[in-house]
Amino acid sequence: MRRTPSRLRTTALVTTSIVAVSLGTSTQATALDGASVAAPSYAFTAKLAIGDTFRSCTGTLVNAQWILTASSCFAADPSAGFTVAAGAPKWKTTATIGRTDLATTAGQVRDVVELVPHADRDLVLARLATPVRGITPLRIGATAPTAGEQFKGTGYGRTKDTWIPGTLRSGTFTVNRVDATELQIDGTPVCKGDTGAPVFREKDGLLELAAVTTASWQGGCLGVTETRTDALATRVDDLAAWVRQSTASTLTPWRLQMVTVANKDLFHTARDSNWDWSAFGDVERAAGGIGDIAQASDAAVSGTNTVLALGADNVVYEAKRNPNGTWVAFRPLTGELGALAGLKKIAVTSIGSNLGLVAITGSRVHHAVRDASGTWSKWGDVTAAAGTLTSPTDVTVTKVGDTTHVGVIANSGKAYHTIRNTNGTWDTWGEITKISGAPATVRSMAFSGTSTADLQAVLVEPTGTARHVARIADGTWTSFGNLTGVLGTGPVTAVDATTVDNEFHTAVIRDGRILHTIRHVDGTWEPADTPPGAPADPTSLALTGSWN
Repeated sequence: MRRTPSRLRTTALVTTSIVAVSLGTSTQATALDGASVAAPSYAFTAKLAIGDTFRSCTGTLVNAQWILTASSCFAADPSAGFTVAAGAPKWKTTATIGRTDLATTAGQVRDVVELVPHADRDLVLARLATPVRGITPLRIGATAPTAGEQFKGTGYGRTKDTWIPGTLRSGTFTVNRVDATELQIDGTPVCKGDTGAPVFREKDGLLELAAVTTASWQGGCLGVTETRTDALATRVDDLAAWVRQSTASTLTPWRLQMVTVANKDLFHTARDSNWDWSAFGDVERAAGGIGDIAQASDAAVSGTNTVLALGADNVVYEAKRNPNGTWVAFRPLTGELGALAGLKKIAVTSIGSNLGLVAITGSRVHHAVRDASGTWSKWGDVTAAAGTLTSPTDVTVTKVGDTTHVGVIANSGKAYHTIRNTNGTWDTWGEITKISGAPATVRSMAFSGTSTADLQAVLVEPTGTARHVARIADGTWTSFGNLTGVLGTGPVTAVDATTVDNEFHTAVIRDGRILHTIRHVDGTWEPADTPPGAPADPTSLALTGSWN
């Protein structure tokens, strides 16, 4: 017999979704009665201990400092409804994130300090006392589920033969029915302790959250004679805006800005301090068409992002993105900079209220400055001051302290570095590929400076392997690190880097996909994440950090 959502909820909420369990050191809790999850798979899944031994639930890390789960987990009497008060939880609550085996010390544990319930759905956002590091959140999807669609779920609830399991488990579901705010799903049993568990799909190679489990018949769970296994899950695919608005209290003004060229068109996205990416926007649609774009670079001054695009017509164009998201139209810079034949690549950086621009042609490296009034200088010849390089192929630039650092690949794959001093003089080129442990040749390179007067760099070898190195303030270079463990295997075809809130960000294109990671001040790296909705077949990208 087909059951209505209201009947299923009445039957299930009191007896299935939430359970008082002991969570002492000798007992652990797990999830959906499916397969055990190997670390670090589905590390975004959170184990919630509410009132120490009072209740156990499951949740999902949706950005750096927020868990999404069922509000009924925090209700005094879930059988009477899922309404809970906003603010600090009534009972002390801790979240364990990224610990697939609860007998270990893996993952991270945080106190829950604030609840933001949804007004009309069995959902609540739980703010963690401090942000989580090293665990990639599960993003909110925007595609509505359909009947017959297959999903996965993970949770820390009871199984068919274990009262308090010790490992995260996963299962599969089929959507039986889609309502305006809920799904009826069937498949792997949803047991006590699984309330709030994520229900997710894979789309375009990325996982995305579609719903959160809220009620179940518990068929197949230990101690239950019921045979029915279907459950209810609250939809979240239409709530991305609510999540962003409700989690805005933990935002800082810092943003990562990214532009990427795909199919000779230019697109823009931004990543806020909660680690949420904005949708990619078509820059030429907002700032005026300039024809095919070969490559672009960007830099930010006082919250305004300046995008410089190298057109297929060998002209450098400038556009600006204001802090409110509006664009100032592209304009050609040939009249100010002067014409350069055979432009191959450009790179720009902010230097206080000025911008520093570098470019390479068939045999030379060039430099220009935009002052605080917005006026550009004419091109200057860097190679005339720093030394001649043969056939440069790549260029990067960044501010380090009060100086400008430029990197160039030339002379058949050798990497070089020079400094423009505050008085306008240039140091002679130093060869990075001569440093002990450096790759013999490289094909692309990206620089960024930090407030500690260090230069951070990523170099990509001809095989596509990305390597990291830093030049510290005294002029010495650190050892080279291999980023395969962070970015995965496969050849990197493009790279750029920037600093955001004194943390080093780098992004690459690998296997036709954009991957982004962060190197924290302590030297640890975040797992790579991919901005959702990126354009297909990107060929180059550029990053900058802005304070909005």
